[in-house]
Amino acid sequence: MTAFARRLILLALGVLAGICAWPAAELILFLQTGFPSYLVFSALLGAVTGALMGAFFGSAEGITSRVKSRIPRGMLLGALVGCGGGGLGLLAGQAALWLIGTLVMQSYGNFQRVVLPLSHAIGWAVLGVFVGAGEGVRAGSLKKIGIGILGGLTGGLLGGLVLEYSRLLFPRMGISRLIGFAILGLAIGGFYGLIERGMSFGILRILTGALKGKEFLLNQRRMRLGRSPRNEIALPSYEDLADRQAQVRIHKGEVVLVNLEPRLPMQVNEQKVLESRLKLGDVIRMGSVRIFYKYE
Repeated sequence: MTAFARRLILLALGVLAGICAWPAAELILFLQTGFPSYLVFSALLGAVTGALMGAFFGSAEGITSRVKSRIPRGMLLGALVGCGGGGLGLLAGQAALWLIGTLVMQSYGNFQRVVLPLSHAIGWAVLGVFVGAGEGVRAGSLKKIGIGILGGLTGGLLGGLVLEYSRLLFPRMGISRLIGFAILGLAIGGFYGLIERGMSFGILRILTGALKGKEFLLNQRRMRLGRSPRNEIALPSYEDLADRQAQVRIHKGEVVLVNLEPRLPMQVNEQKVLESRLKLGDVIRMGSVRIFYKYE
């Protein structure tokens, strides 16, 4: 799977997440009058939406890496992080409403057209932060958490504005909220993918064997490579590799490849090495697998 295909999957998961969150949100909206307070209603709406979106985005790494065992754990952790973030997010939106309401509210029209959509969009942005950061939490990677925060914040804010204004412009049309939720998920997935690409340290592209053509984004400061599915770069199809064959490390902005199994030789551009600072265009060989290092 190429890096471009990964971004398309993130977009598709975002749309599916929004579509699945919509009926749950509609049910909560229908039952709104039964809640003891608007804050409880907002927190529950955010928690449910965040859990559903977090579960979808949590499955992305397992799907794109073709390691099925990562999917259920990613979905569960993504749902938990998204649930907490969603509840906090919509409460943050209410706090923003209280803080900025008096600053710009010169008329009821301004309140409806500016304050409410903006404050609610801030809440969706906070939700997006947690949904985006879920994969980084699962991987234990500060780099991926940072990517998720930036992607989720940007996508959540812009998608949240679309969602809120669609509800404002077409208040009697449930389909407008469906479109809004789909765009919210699309924006989070899209901006996550764009920021991930921009903050990555390049791509390793498999040139030989069963995974020929598959690409791995170097989006963490340490990534292990080998047959074990626990590796960030999992190559289970190559029987002549060790479970943990090598590690990619980012040191002072440079990509360093270290062989963890000296008994199994590693070559970079046909030269046998134990450790190498990679340059764009380098070709790595370990056993039967050849890997091309590129940007994109």
